[in-house]
Parts: sequence; C-alpha cells; structure tokens
Amino acid sequence: MSPIRAVLFDLGDTLWHFPRMPSDQQIARESGRRIVAQLAAWGIGSGAGERLAIAMMQADRAATREAERSHGRSPDFAALLGGLLAREGISLDERRTAKLWDELHVDGPFLGRTVFPDSIPLIEELRSRGLGVGAVTNRSLGGPRFREELGLVAMDRIFDCMIVSADEGWLKPHRELFDLAVGALGVEHAETMMVGDDLFADVLGAKSLGMSAVWKRPPDRPQEPHPLPDGTLARPDWVIDRPGELLDLPPFTRS
Repeated sequence: MSPIRAVLFDLGDTLWHFPRMPSDQQIARESGRRIVAQLAAWGIGSGAGERLAIAMMQADRAATREAERSHGRSPDFAALLGGLLAREGISLDERRTAKLWDELHVDGPFLGRTVFPDSIPLIEELRSRGLGVGAVTNRSLGGPRFREELGLVAMDRIFDCMIVSADEGWLKPHRELFDLAVGALGVEHAETMMVGDDLFADVLGAKSLGMSAVWKRPPDRPQEPHPLPDGTLARPDWVIDRPGELLDLPPFTRS
C-alpha cells in the first residue's frame, strides 16, 4: 500500500450528524413556508407551498437514487422543481426557478446539524502532518449557500478542496468527483484515503479507483458491501465509529 498523502471525507454522518433531525413533515412545512414567502415576494400567490415541498423532496430522493446507480449525473433539481411548479399553474423563468430552489432548502441549524467533537481537531492534525485534506459530498444544493452553512460550523476554511456533486454535475460513487479531488490535491488515487459512512457511495467509489477506504460506521443504518467490476466485494480497509479513531489506524500511527 502506498503511503497516504491525502485524506478525503464525506460530510453527513461522517464529520457531522443530525441527532435532532426534524420529521419529513416538519421539514416540508418549513420548506413550504419558504416557497410561499418567495413566491409572494414576486407577487405570486399560492397555497401549494407544503404540497410542492413534499413533491420536491420525493423527486429529489428518487432522481438521486436512480442517478447514483446508473449514469452518475447529478439531477437537474431546478428543472425538477420547474416541472412541479408547472403542475400547479406557476410559470417561472430559469433564474427565478433556481432562486426558489435555493430558498426552499432548510439549513443546518433548522435540521440540528452537529459537528462531531473530534472532527475539526482531526482535520487540523492531518494538515499539521502535511497531508492534503478534502471533502467529497453528494448534495442537492451547493454554491454560496452551502459555503455559508459551512461557515456556521467553522468548516469553511479547513479543507484544501471541497467537491460538491450539485456543483460539479456528478455523484459518488462515480469516479468524476474523486478524480476532481485528487487532481486538486496533486496526488494519485493510490496515495489517497476516502473516509465516509456509506458503503456504496464512499467505499465502493474509492475502492473502484484503487484508493484506501475507511468506513465511518453509522450506528443505526445496517449496510452490506457492494461488488466491484470484477465481482469481488468492495470492503473497507478499516472501520471506525468516531472520526478521531482515524489517527489510530496504521497509516497514521507514529513510530
């Protein structure tokens, strides 16, 4: 195994979690409120906010699931929203549709996002050792709004690269996001470790490219490994339960 020169992290359930996650109904209610408020600001009255929010939540999940397991292209979420709006008799141009897509998202504070206490110290320690550190994440919203959310939890300046599926147009486990990350960090795949909570998106994606893979095991989501192109199962090289346990693994233990 090549020496590790860079570490890539997933975000949700890897470096942070949502111990007080609202129900889908609560999220839809808040998202629907934001939809109605934004439409009203444009002089468009609608009582379909929560209905639109529920439909968009379902469309988001279905399109992402299908893309992850087939072509790998990140869905055009604004186009999905535009189609749902049309069913309600609401016509917006592309700019306003994109704005509404941004506005309807409930943010980390509402969802109860909580960074694991050892996440930031871990990243700081890895960087102090001269390793490149990046994030590779599947998300339906990126851009400035997501960067602002990172700032709220002091994680906007600690990564050497931030690769977001919604910004780049591809989804893990497909190779494009990983290629962008290793290119940005100036390393080879074999010199890179991926740390994530998902055996499909993170471990399969990494092992398919010859990267080391660490499964940050989620406590309440049983998973099974997925097959590589040659039929063998993509098993993680190591398993951890807390981010800080990464430093106890052989590539990082000091002699």
